[in-house]
Amino acid sequence: MIIVAIIQGKLGQRIVDHVQQTAPQSWQVIGYHFTGALPPIIDDPEEVLPKDLPQGDLLLYLGQDRKLAELIPDMALVCQVKGVVAGVENSALFPAGLRNQVRVQLAKKGVDAVFPAPLCALTPEDSENHFIKEFAQYFGAPAMKVVLQDGEIVRATLIRGAPCGNTLFVAEQVSGTKAAEVSEKARLLHRQHPCMAAASKDSELQCSLMGRAASLMQEALEQALAEIG
Repeated sequence: MIIVAIIQGKLGQRIVDHVQQTAPQSWQVIGYHFTGALPPIIDDPEEVLPKDLPQGDLLLYLGQDRKLAELIPDMALVCQVKGVVAGVENSALFPAGLRNQVRVQLAKKGVDAVFPAPLCALTPEDSENHFIKEFAQYFGAPAMKVVLQDGEIVRATLIRGAPCGNTLFVAEQVSGTKAAEVSEKARLLHRQHPCMAAASKDSELQCSLMGRAASLMQEALEQALAEIG
């Protein structure tokens, strides 16, 4: 699978770095930095789209500019992708109305898309698209296995991790933690990595995207503990 990742800012680069380092060897992850300034009104996307956008199977949108988000359908067409994963780390920069608009435009072009909020909420069940499902098997909503001995975590291993690397960081740090304390420790570690999702309250979720990401981490550890009783 060839992933074309559209990057703006440090968060996008961190995600691309982590995915490149931990993805299956058969994947090719191409990071493309979008650095151009966009006009307030885009009349002709061809005039503002880069001429050297690579082609691939899946578009991973990591932009932080609502004007760039408007161009996702056009970028998908140029990149000839079959699916789009566009994470929402700040709903002010990618509001629900714009997401719906982009989804409809992509559907008209025959391209499947998901908009996980935040990106680490993605699961394989969110889409039937082959490329989206394959990406979500490895990156998205945290899922772990733990080894427990005498009430303490001996080892935590990933089944699926947050694309930014936060889950891997937490898994490496919880060894030696008592099972009863691991959920709270995971929340503290989540901030230390740190999570770069918005801390302001999201009107749809009624919580912050950062808080949602932390809760997903805690739920993954609690589920892993529940599975071993």
